[in-house]
Amino acid sequence: MSETQQEEPKFESGLTLRSAAAIIFASLAILPVSTYVWLVSGATLASAAVYITVILFSELSILMGAPLRKQEVFIIYIMASIAGGSYVFLNMIYRQYYANSFITWSFIDPFTKKPIPELIPSWWAPPYHSPAAHVRSLLQPAWAIPILLSTLQFGVLSIIQEIALTMICSVLYIEAEKLPFPLARVNAELVTTLAERKEERMHIFTIVTLATMAYVIIRDGIPIITSGMSNVMMQIIPIPWLDLTTGYLGIEKIMPGACFGISTNILDFAIGFVLPVSTLAFMLIGSLSTWTFGNWLALTAWSSYFPEWVKEWRTGMNLNLVWQRSLMRVWIYPQLGFILGLSFFLIVARYKYVISAFKTLAKLKRSAERGYFPISLILLMYLGTSGLSVLLFHLVVPDFPLWLAAVLSIGVTFVNGLVGTRMLGEAAAVLQFPYYWQGIVTISNYPKIDAFFFQPLIGGTLTPSWVQAIKTAHLTETKPMDFFKAFILAFIAYSIFSLIYASFFWSMAPIPSSVYPWTLIQWPIMATTDSMWYTRQITTRPEIIGYSFILIVALGLLGQALMKFASIPFSIVGFVTGVAIVPPSTVSMLIGGLIGNYVIKRYMGEKAWNENRAVIVAGVAAGMGIIIGVLSALVIMTRATWIKPY
Repeated sequence: MSETQQEEPKFESGLTLRSAAAIIFASLAILPVSTYVWLVSGATLASAAVYITVILFSELSILMGAPLRKQEVFIIYIMASIAGGSYVFLNMIYRQYYANSFITWSFIDPFTKKPIPELIPSWWAPPYHSPAAHVRSLLQPAWAIPILLSTLQFGVLSIIQEIALTMICSVLYIEAEKLPFPLARVNAELVTTLAERKEERMHIFTIVTLATMAYVIIRDGIPIITSGMSNVMMQIIPIPWLDLTTGYLGIEKIMPGACFGISTNILDFAIGFVLPVSTLAFMLIGSLSTWTFGNWLALTAWSSYFPEWVKEWRTGMNLNLVWQRSLMRVWIYPQLGFILGLSFFLIVARYKYVISAFKTLAKLKRSAERGYFPISLILLMYLGTSGLSVLLFHLVVPDFPLWLAAVLSIGVTFVNGLVGTRMLGEAAAVLQFPYYWQGIVTISNYPKIDAFFFQPLIGGTLTPSWVQAIKTAHLTETKPMDFFKAFILAFIAYSIFSLIYASFFWSMAPIPSSVYPWTLIQWPIMATTDSMWYTRQITTRPEIIGYSFILIVALGLLGQALMKFASIPFSIVGFVTGVAIVPPSTVSMLIGGLIGNYVIKRYMGEKAWNENRAVIVAGVAAGMGIIIGVLSALVIMTRATWIKPY
């Protein structure tokens, strides 16, 4: 594509006083509700925040005779969930809980023979013997350094690094390779539909939204209402999936250790409408290969490699428990090998596109209008923030190998962004490696515990969704640079209000406590898992990473050969994406894809289907978001009557 062709789109600004006001509103009015709902039930209002904010400001603007432009709707749609759902400072309260919990006192560091609370550094949380440990407020001098370190490393530096990497990946996957980014088109259709309100699309959108709302009320609403009225939860549709792991139809009877099921989340079915059936099929193959056949083989044929899994598995474990324990005991390190293998394969197989992306950035003029800084500035941002994060890490954890921290911050971040964005661009999902840093520290044989509490900036995790947002900006003719400006505004807003609201809820009652029931359930589990990492109770055989790496590279080469010589479609990206997703979701996505492409498409006609399937998915997402917001309000009311003053 020539430079002239690249400059053809006419982008308009989306960050205006009205969209900025919506971002502030989301943090001011929705964030406290979202924070409380999470503390009480573990639910998130992020998706609900989107539709509450968009619909409210859209209707207000119509009443005032100046409807929102689609560019403004785009900014509000993308940023409302971030501004209204980022309760980041609850993590600080968790740190205080961890530093004082009876759970952590029961774990002994194998090197120093001391309990964990005696080894927690003051730059991570106030020590257990500090007066600040017994005052329920983040507005204490002892919290200044932990908050400053976290905000600087994982806030300011992280954002700059992600912006640089997003620009590189945007040129690579939007300008050069032109990946489809299926969910970007869904987002763009929703934004355009809400802004332009064309009769035909609004008709389809409204019908789908109402139908989804009815389904979600039956699936999620009835259990919440019945449990609030009688403390007996009535489920008509299983939540979140139909578990076929155990029970009368359980797969464990013939394949012990395996898990299987069918998701009842209607959005999983809908996502299948916008993905190629071949990609969905390989996602299912990857998922079944891991969580069904892989779990079974790890318990039987490969039991010598995974003794902890053999020890922990029991007949009757449900899908969720099998998933959690097998992830910890089997798949943590193989998934690292899968990511590295896919990264190597994609870089080697598509190195020309990577080189082309950097050349394009170097040649682009008027790059700010298209959303890109000059390549020299991008590299300075990326390498500068990575270097500063490594130096900051070295300052607080001086004994950890400096070279390893630098390689991780510069190299692994780039790989994360590159591979994750490609996954999202092709398969609408991203493989996130959980406990990445904990695994690295464990493999490195670093003996101290301090490295677990802070890390160099290993980013690239936000880049895929940000590139997808840039793609949506292109589709809605919004200046991509406005996305970055709006995110910075949202970051400032949710940082300020999250600190205020977290301190407020903490001052009302201890966290965890019966006032905030979800923390009584979740935080002890988190503390136990973290402590197992810190005391080296989660181990691996390093060769497993190598085997996993080789397997993915071999599959990638096999797929290339099948496509080239036998014209058989193969998606290594779809396969590896499926590895990170449990079977219920991939099964439902494939079912949705088959129904959409072979039933609804035939009924609507190919042209109407291709034009409106993204609108259908947008309607499903909107219906879910609206009802989730209403149900979350019900949760607050039922809990408010449940908490007694005596």
